[in-house]
Amino acid sequence: MKVLITAGATQTPIDQVRAITNIFRGRTGAQIAEWISDAGHDVTLLTSAPKSEHPSSALCPIQIHTFRTYDELAQLMEQEIRTGGYDLVIHSAAVSDYKVVATHILCEPGEASYMGPARLVIKLLQLVTGKISSSHKRLFLELVPTEKLIDKIRRDWGFKGFLVKFKLQVDKTDEELIDIARKSREDSNADLIVANCKEWAHQRAYVIGRDSYAFNVPRNIIAGAILLRMR
Repeated sequence: MKVLITAGATQTPIDQVRAITNIFRGRTGAQIAEWISDAGHDVTLLTSAPKSEHPSSALCPIQIHTFRTYDELAQLMEQEIRTGGYDLVIHSAAVSDYKVVATHILCEPGEASYMGPARLVIKLLQLVTGKISSSHKRLFLELVPTEKLIDKIRRDWGFKGFLVKFKLQVDKTDEELIDIARKSREDSNADLIVANCKEWAHQRAYVIGRDSYAFNVPRNIIAGAILLRMR
């Protein structure tokens, strides 16, 4: 079986030097890649991890491609999904929900582009390239939503195989999390969703399929639970 797995987190650049890093989903994706590869499957991993942290398998070598930004991950996913002939896609990477389209600074009234938050006088910082100066006392980042990559997998890139989505929430009861996860799976037309809360994500997760049954599994057997639910 050919398997594509995404892992890690995207960064949102604010200039050519600095970036905002999204919440990192630990080594879950990399551990799933190792487990599935050791089970004898052909695994390709798209990861933001540095080379020193790349997973390996004693049985089947893992093909690894790295990304840093949302756009880099989107390009890799589209290319692999359209041409790779995958049977299973596991999208566990934490992807930025917003990207920076402009940076604004405080200024004198005569220099203003427009009135900003709380009627502050601000203007667009015309720095398309290079590094934003550290001399500014306050910066305002203008953000726009990114497209959800999980929704593009079937709708835009034509994937017909088995699709697994990941969902991370904060400060939810188990019942609330399960309800959110069921709807999220349906919205993305995924076959399975792996859902957990930040408070206990290192311990366990719920694996929920099209039958809506929620299996509560230890974190270290998520990969096995996914393969079991495929049968």
